[in-house]
Amino acid sequence: MSLNARTATRLAGPLLLLSAAALLLPFGWRAIALLVDCMGQGNGCAIGELTADSYYLEAAWNTLWLSALSAAIGLVIGLGAAIALLRVPRLESSVTLLASLGANFSGVPLAVALLLLFGAQGVVTAAMQAAGLAPWVDLQGLDGLLLAYVCFQAPLATLLLIAPVKMLDGSLQDAAATLGAGPVLYWRRVGLPLMLPSLVEVSGLLFANAAAAFATPFALSGTAAHVLAVRIASLVSGDIFTQPELSALLALILFVMLAVVIGLTRWLAARLRKGRA
Repeated sequence: MSLNARTATRLAGPLLLLSAAALLLPFGWRAIALLVDCMGQGNGCAIGELTADSYYLEAAWNTLWLSALSAAIGLVIGLGAAIALLRVPRLESSVTLLASLGANFSGVPLAVALLLLFGAQGVVTAAMQAAGLAPWVDLQGLDGLLLAYVCFQAPLATLLLIAPVKMLDGSLQDAAATLGAGPVLYWRRVGLPLMLPSLVEVSGLLFANAAAAFATPFALSGTAAHVLAVRIASLVSGDIFTQPELSALLALILFVMLAVVIGLTRWLAARLRKGRA
């Protein structure tokens, strides 16, 4: 049985409406509640608390640059792996399997693995100390979070880029080679420009994947991890007392950040495809 686009949309309508309600209603409700609270209290509301201290704004900035940088690094590694598979196609099934495991290897398992390798008593740390070298990464700091993010961003990028790389017309590379262009020149002038819309969309997905990550930074550093997801959770659970209004405001900031990045990348990818056509 084949379905056209209109019939498929009608069948998926109830699920789409339920998903939209589950996403939009809580944020709309909290946004209205925050505005009412601020109109009644002035500077004593959650917005006043947010702007009075740079602590939470710093968490938003950390989330932004960590997500962007880990997405960029993961994109480069994933693209290199996907291109390499063109030369060794027999390894595609094995690489796809390992990449699938790596993309889902986050949270507590990833944190434990990194601590066993690079923690204070880790194997790599002990070997470096025995050789008289200082440890090169602090897992409790932002560089440790960046390393952890790249560990699951790169496999995910590889999975997402294998198909776009394989869809490139092989005759283009043959034609480029006939004209004297080597592999580097081909990918710089032909391959990467053709893949640019896919690269933009994948970068947006990678950014969202990192920005919304909670289990990995929390497992590595607990509430000391200074990113939005952990700050939201700590305000809800309350180390001393709960602050649901401020946590709701931070959740709104994270939601807007993700919506803007994903919306911009989708719009830019569509413009690039339209311009290429």
